[in-house]
Amino acid sequence: MTINSKKLLFIVTAMLVGIAFLSSCSKQSEVKTGKKGETAPAGSKAAKAAVIIPTGKSSLSAVRNGQYVTLSWQADLSGVTIKKIDITRSSTGKINNRNGVATLESGATSFKDCLPDENACWYWVRFVTTDGRFQDLGPVRVDIDKAGSSHYIKLSDTYKISIIRTDNQAVLKWDFPEDSYAGIRVVRAVRPIPAPFKPTAKAKPVVTTMERKSQYTDALPNPNSDYWYWFRITLKTGVIIDQGPIKAEYAGR
Repeated sequence: MTINSKKLLFIVTAMLVGIAFLSSCSKQSEVKTGKKGETAPAGSKAAKAAVIIPTGKSSLSAVRNGQYVTLSWQADLSGVTIKKIDITRSSTGKINNRNGVATLESGATSFKDCLPDENACWYWVRFVTTDGRFQDLGPVRVDIDKAGSSHYIKLSDTYKISIIRTDNQAVLKWDFPEDSYAGIRVVRAVRPIPAPFKPTAKAKPVVTTMERKSQYTDALPNPNSDYWYWFRITLKTGVIIDQGPIKAEYAGR
């Protein structure tokens, strides 16, 4: 074989190796990354999005009349089936500071909320589908009530709760208005905490009941610790009323 033939053979071999390398890189680029440390085969379907994208115009409005706020909404969520509608409220406008105020049926288009004070607040409306996805509308801001809250109804006067303790137990008594109740949940913690009913909150479940007027004796694990309680009252209309924190106090103190 001549020197020129050897050079030609070397060049052709190098070209074939380069083509094979490029082909290998191209195939590797088709592998999609899934969870951290895992790969998904090319062409596999992406995970279903958690958030629904509205297909048309959606709106949310809020009108305040003293202690009461009326929310009205319109959402174009074509192609999905709504399971429920959650209403949340925040005193700061921050998403991580929202509290639930109602869970409504899928066809609801408005809601009337009772505010605890004259301060401004923010609302969100969340549409939850039967397959676990959701779409939020909001926030919409409600301005301060310049007339003040001197004539507001105090929920603590309507939903009466007393908690008396000894070293070893706390006796919870409650007396709520006649209404249709979906459920009453009680939790406690050793200090006041925000959002005690969130799954990640460090609050211990105490009792769940349907009785609007009753009492419950809660065994306390540490006689030297303070304890605070929260009640979440859910009406059959979907309205959620949170009461607390309420400190368990010794009788006569």
